[in-house]
Amino acid sequence: MNGAPLLRGFAPGAPIGQRDRQTITWERLVSSASALAARLPSDGYCVNLCEDRLNFLLGFAAALMARSTSLLPQSRAPEVIRTLGGTYPGSVLLTDRSDQADSTLTGIDISEWPAGGETACVPEIPFAHEAALLFTSGSTGTPRPHVKTWLSLVRAAAAVQARLPLVPGSTLLGAVPAQHMWGFEMTVMLPLQSGCAVAAGCPLLPAEIAAALESLPSPLWLVATPLHLRACVTAGERLPPVAGVLSATAALPAELALAVEQRYRAPLFEIYGSTETGTLATRRPTQTAIFETLGEITLSNGSGVTVAQGGHLMEPVTLNDVLALHNETQFVFRGRTQDLVKIAGKRGSLAALNAELGQVPGVKDSAVWLREDDGRVEARLVAFAVAPGKNPHEILDHLRQRLDPVFLPRPLILVDSLPRNRAGKLSQESLRRLAATHGHGGPLQDAGKAQWQEVPAAHPALPFHFPGDPLVPGVWLLGLVENAVRERFGACLSVCGVPDARFRRVLRPAETFCITLDRVAVDRIKFSVDTANACIADGTLAVSERP
Repeated sequence: MNGAPLLRGFAPGAPIGQRDRQTITWERLVSSASALAARLPSDGYCVNLCEDRLNFLLGFAAALMARSTSLLPQSRAPEVIRTLGGTYPGSVLLTDRSDQADSTLTGIDISEWPAGGETACVPEIPFAHEAALLFTSGSTGTPRPHVKTWLSLVRAAAAVQARLPLVPGSTLLGAVPAQHMWGFEMTVMLPLQSGCAVAAGCPLLPAEIAAALESLPSPLWLVATPLHLRACVTAGERLPPVAGVLSATAALPAELALAVEQRYRAPLFEIYGSTETGTLATRRPTQTAIFETLGEITLSNGSGVTVAQGGHLMEPVTLNDVLALHNETQFVFRGRTQDLVKIAGKRGSLAALNAELGQVPGVKDSAVWLREDDGRVEARLVAFAVAPGKNPHEILDHLRQRLDPVFLPRPLILVDSLPRNRAGKLSQESLRRLAATHGHGGPLQDAGKAQWQEVPAAHPALPFHFPGDPLVPGVWLLGLVENAVRERFGACLSVCGVPDARFRRVLRPAETFCITLDRVAVDRIKFSVDTANACIADGTLAVSERP
């Protein structure tokens, strides 16, 4: 046997999808996918940006039939799509929104399903076919592509089905997009390979999740993230009876898991995995802290890292997480490798620090980010919190009772919301941008001309300073820094002194430079003035809030 069917476990006329209280049968999906496959490149690439999950399923099935590989970027940014088109020539764009069209790629709108002929049989897909190319979220750095063969996807889906009390004919509702590995495995591959249906929508808010579940036939399963579940519990949202809840993408606190099970009277399963590996293990967090691997997957430790192999993995994979192994199939999750930080000689975990921040009363969402030492500003923990009605001092006072002083975030920035992607994740770049927006960190990498400036050579004041060899006076440079403070932090913050300033070289008229600001304390801002090749000046400003 060199392949596996596109779908299995479906009786004749059984639903594969639900949209607007209408049923989509598996026969209709296969028929329309067959018609669409005729328009797709054989052995080529399809960028699937469909937001409606059934449209996504149609495009994915058609690509499989055409032996094309589905490219599943987590970002819909035009530049990302153009880059994909350049990296994978001849790619076709599958979309269900007119504003997603890209002139650099051939686009096909599949919001209206093509009519197909009678469905003779379920197509078989070769095991070796590269079914999908998924990209990491960027939460640990630059997004990277990972190829998934049809064999690996089918094996993973079978292992998940064997572990869960999921019966054929169930309906899954996903609150995560299909382009994310978590959403792809649980709301695309699992339904296809288990005889289950999937809802077309992707609700985000608690009320939207409740309304979507209310419109679907039972038994129901909710596929979500800890962010969605916390929002539902906090909002006190009543959900229709569900058979089970699946959670992944971030560590699930035991108290949240208990609150979900008690409120919705359904078992909650936490899934451990990654884009690199797919689903690796599961646990019931209300019953145990120990994850158990799926199928024939085994784990081993060596040289300070954990390696997973077997099961649906085509080759051994080194994990980016710190796991405490009980044996080769059981472990406790300790955090991500990139989460480990060392400050003042002490080691800590960003995930553990964020968990403490998230438990402060009034904090609805949070993130702790390590601003690296770049040679000019020291490494520092920066925390962000969504906490309406709270002030930073209240939150820090609470953290002081629970954290070593070296791990107290400096600063703690209150924000209206965090820049999470549709899967609820935060990329390193988005956190760096958020920090820079609030004056903590260096200039944005891609901010370009907006961050750079120059003093015009023709400025009338310059000839009076060192005639014949004009330069920008230091006092004038400090004035520009003060202007930058007002622009960054607003007119309510005033500079009341310059306790420390070092002028390291002269700045010439028309020389391009950039001003970097870092608010290191309530009353202190570190500044740096730099050209592309050298530091012009740096120091510290004393600041105060105006009433």
